[in-house]
Amino acid sequence: MVRGKGEKIFEAVCITLAALLALMCLYPLLYTLGVSLCSEAEWTSKNGLLILFPTRPTFIAYRKIFGVGSYVLKALGMSFLRTAVGTVTSVAVNALVGYVLSRRDFPGKNKYIYLLLFTIFFSGGLIPNYLVIKELHLLNNFWSMILPNIVSAWNILVFKQFFTGLPKEIEEAAIVDGTGEIKLFLKIVLPLSTPVVASIGLFTMVTHWNNWFDVMIYIDQAHSALWTLQYYIMINFNNLSQIDSSVIIGTGGVSQLTQRMALTIVGFLPILCIYPFFQKFFKDGVFLGAVKG
Repeated sequence: MVRGKGEKIFEAVCITLAALLALMCLYPLLYTLGVSLCSEAEWTSKNGLLILFPTRPTFIAYRKIFGVGSYVLKALGMSFLRTAVGTVTSVAVNALVGYVLSRRDFPGKNKYIYLLLFTIFFSGGLIPNYLVIKELHLLNNFWSMILPNIVSAWNILVFKQFFTGLPKEIEEAAIVDGTGEIKLFLKIVLPLSTPVVASIGLFTMVTHWNNWFDVMIYIDQAHSALWTLQYYIMINFNNLSQIDSSVIIGTGGVSQLTQRMALTIVGFLPILCIYPFFQKFFKDGVFLGAVKG
């Protein structure tokens, strides 16, 4: 079909606006990366007016924050551990509960769904949550970052709706062949639910990676080995000389701003690299799971 002049103009305008919007979103990230690679001499010579990338990039800032004995490296490892354990346990529990609630013959499932909806609108609050963690002797414990976030009512309902929309004929055929409930869930339902599992997994992963508030509440300074990277960035961002005096001594060829930008890159780059691998699941995952049934 031949497009008219008006359609071509409209398409060109849309592409231009989309490109400008993408540039607006991408430029701050590229600028942060450029500043993190800028030496103090170049930064001073340009009076802090770095347009994008430095002419002679240097990795001194990264070597400083990842130097021998650096707490940043330890906090990064704790963030990876928390994100991995928290994501796997949360997705497993929420998927299992969602599967049980999707069963038509599960007794009293509507009551449980109402209870889940209630927790979405109302929560116990910070002080009751802290008291529960304290009574369970989980203060200054790795699991204080995992267990309070392991159940998500919203994720359970999304899983439930997605499982409800799966073809019943496949499950019925498996049951006729003698497949048990557990094997049915693991071998048939979960493989068919890859989009929603991947989508919920990504959202859970991002939540754990970015969360620093629970670390501040449940982990004190005496147990700083349990601090995650985001919390470490939050408390040390404005004074990097406190991160490790044996590693960062003076400016050493890079400015404090350059070190901050390098720390920012380290903070968001790992989770940013994961997005492209999960993006294709968004359409068929959460959004379909939210409207099925």
